Amino acid sequence: MHRTKTFDIPLFICLLILAGLGIIFIFSSSYPKALISNETGGNASYFVVHQIAFAAVSIVLMLGCMYIPLAALRRMFWGLVGIAGALLMFALVIARAKHGHQSYIVIGPVQFMPSEFVKIALVLTTATFLSQRPWLLKTWKGMWSGPFWFLLIPAGMIALQQDLGTMLVVSAAMSTILLISGAKFRFIGIPLLVGLGLIGLLLASGHAPERVSSRVKAWMNTEDISNPASYHPRVSLLAVGSGGLLGMGFCQSRQKWFYMPAAQNDYIFAITAEEWGFLGILALVFLPFLFIAYRGFTIAHRAPNEYTALVAAGCTVMLLTPAIINMAMVLNCLPSIGVNLPFISYGGSSITSTLMLGGLLLNVSSLRAEQPAQAAAPDTTAEATPARARAYTRA
Repeated sequence: MHRTKTFDIPLFICLLILAGLGIIFIFSSSYPKALISNETGGNASYFVVHQIAFAAVSIVLMLGCMYIPLAALRRMFWGLVGIAGALLMFALVIARAKHGHQSYIVIGPVQFMPSEFVKIALVLTTATFLSQRPWLLKTWKGMWSGPFWFLLIPAGMIALQQDLGTMLVVSAAMSTILLISGAKFRFIGIPLLVGLGLIGLLLASGHAPERVSSRVKAWMNTEDISNPASYHPRVSLLAVGSGGLLGMGFCQSRQKWFYMPAAQNDYIFAITAEEWGFLGILALVFLPFLFIAYRGFTIAHRAPNEYTALVAAGCTVMLLTPAIINMAMVLNCLPSIGVNLPFISYGGSSITSTLMLGGLLLNVSSLRAEQPAQAAAPDTTAEATPARARAYTRA
């Protein structure tokens, strides 16, 4: 395996365009809140300036991920497992509660979500483990001896932080990665059906946490004004519907003016749909993510070995899964569970982990398999002896 001088330039440009569009959308959706917030001091550009700084640092880290030797990351398997475990443990012990879940670590002026960087470690460690032990994916016993734990342990620790959105993203992404790696569908489908059944029983019996129960009820009946949780999906659908085909125009959203909570975070897609309309969303959001899916899985298909193929597929899945869940949530196809839209939503941890995953994907795109050395041509001159000819034939 060797590295070429070029990488997937169209994909690189697409990632930068999405990050740039995110900055534009964040400015439009955040300045009403920034004008009145004590946190911002009345600076309308507070959120967009911070996002530009986050994006600049993230692009540097993305470039680093593009050229780091993947073979070295493969040898760091246990180190990455330890880092991921430590981050999740710290989040349980010392994290600060925010947005209803305990998942932010604060060090001086810096705060970050460990679970965002755990996604990167999960892709790399799962690719290493499964590329070395593909036979484990063929039986129930094999799945329980390793692969399932890459899904259950991080998802369980994130659930203990009450971060249901990230838990769903990790669970869905890891399930997809296992399927891509060769696990039979029933190995993933049966546990999924059992889990959904248990959740349904908890909701029906009234023993589910109130926060979860109220959001599910709001999802099923957005017009129930007696349920405070129905406010988010109701305003979100109003914003999306108001955008129509062509939108109300850049910076012309009405719902961002103190109606839509988290307008620059989880529900930025709704504000963007209101301003740019269906056609704008199709061109600026849907098509770029479809292009990432196409290029990502193409890179995985052309990867030089099993490990790099799984890294590319894992990065692609980790980029697409939160995007699909966020859009479904905004359109009320899923309950409101607090998932950012990659590249677009405000947040340093989100844009950093997203561009680092993109960097690893571009890294794989520059790798090629070593060409086998060509065998020397047989000596067909008159001096060639029958013994030498027979030796060449046997070889």
